[in-house]
Amino acid sequence: MQQNMSNSSGAPQSGGSLSVWFVGFLVGIFGGATLALLTTPKSGSEVRGVLKKSANDVPHKLSEVLDDSLDLYASAINYFQLVIEEQAQRIKKAVAAGKLAAAKKREELELGGSSVLPFQHR
Repeated sequence: MQQNMSNSSGAPQSGGSLSVWFVGFLVGIFGGATLALLTTPKSGSEVRGVLKKSANDVPHKLSEVLDDSLDLYASAINYFQLVIEEQAQRIKKAVAAGKLAAAKKREELELGGSSVLPFQHR
C-alpha cells in the first residue's frame, strides 16, 4: 500500500520536513554543547577562560579564512581567464582555417570554369 504525504488540501509537504530537520539540528547542537560542558574535566573558571580565549581568536581566524578565500577567488579568476583566452584563440584559429578553406573552394570553383555547381546534377 502506497501512502501519499500530503496535507488536507492534497498538496505535498516539503517545507515541513525541512523545519523538522532544522529543529532537530538545533536540539543536537545544544544537547551536544550541554553534554560537553557537563562532562568536561576542567573547572568552570577554566572552561570560561578557554571560551573567552576562543572568542577572542575568532576575529583573527575569520580574517585568515577571508584572506585565504580571497586568494583562492583570485586564483580561480586568473585560471578561468587563461582558459577563456586559450579557447578564444582556438576559435579564432578555427574561424581563420574555415575562411581559408572556403576561399580555396571558391577559387577552385571559379577557376574550374564549370558552369555546373557541385550540388547540381548534369
